[in-house]
Amino acid sequence: MGKKKNNRSFLRKLIDPYRLIIIDEETFEQKVDFSLSRLNVFVFLGGLSVFLIGITVVLIATTPLREYIPGYPSAAFKRQIYRLHTELDSLRREIEIRNTYLTHLRLVMTGEIEPEALEEAVAHDSVPEVKVDTAALQPSQADLSLRKEIEQKEKFVTDVPSDESFGFLSPLRGIISQGFDPAQRHFGTDIVVKTKTPVKAIATGTVIFSDWTPDNGKVIIIQHQAPWISVYKHNQKLLKRKGERVKAGEVIAISGDVGTNSTGPHLHFELWNNGTPVNPENYIDFSVR
Repeated sequence: MGKKKNNRSFLRKLIDPYRLIIIDEETFEQKVDFSLSRLNVFVFLGGLSVFLIGITVVLIATTPLREYIPGYPSAAFKRQIYRLHTELDSLRREIEIRNTYLTHLRLVMTGEIEPEALEEAVAHDSVPEVKVDTAALQPSQADLSLRKEIEQKEKFVTDVPSDESFGFLSPLRGIISQGFDPAQRHFGTDIVVKTKTPVKAIATGTVIFSDWTPDNGKVIIIQHQAPWISVYKHNQKLLKRKGERVKAGEVIAISGDVGTNSTGPHLHFELWNNGTPVNPENYIDFSVR
């Protein structure tokens, strides 16, 4: 009985009406007069609180005020994240292209795969992964001595094979700025020419690589009659695509100054025999006539 009486007393207090009268202090004239209950006051204050909270949420969600909330990224920060993400994606793509180029070049030059098989493997995205033991690539002391002896003998060789005996034409003619130097890992010859000079194939063959690389710009590689491969780097434009057949003397590219390794308008030309780089000047005359 006591609990029910208390409950009724509490409910009665909530709904009991009260009169609020506002009068003029000087004239005692009644200005405002309305009745209310405690329940009305609670409902009004609760509704007002919900309304204010809703307005605050809308303002924060739809206006720049949200950037002042700790931990919420600003529009400028979002733009910077997007830009960095785009640049990272581009760099990742360049690294993939470079790794693919090096893998394909190594496969062909080591004779592990024929150019025709490489084209089919690339088309089906099934190029085998090549794991190279870097320790095995280091030349022994005997190998170094033999190389030095051969290089010394080559300096005095007078019966250098002519262009006709090998059928090699000059890709272009110009001034040689840097020659073949395996000790400095320079496996070709740099010929200085004007930009946009036509680059020609030294012999008939099949294009096994024709694409852009970060270090060497636009590169084209041709597989000639076994075991010869020719490489043309730092081009401004490539005129032949991978898989195309080219004839000796046919224009395959336009020279330029492209790639991070380029120091000026020139063609970096390499000649490989059975997977080993050879001195192009022993087989081709690059001098201007």
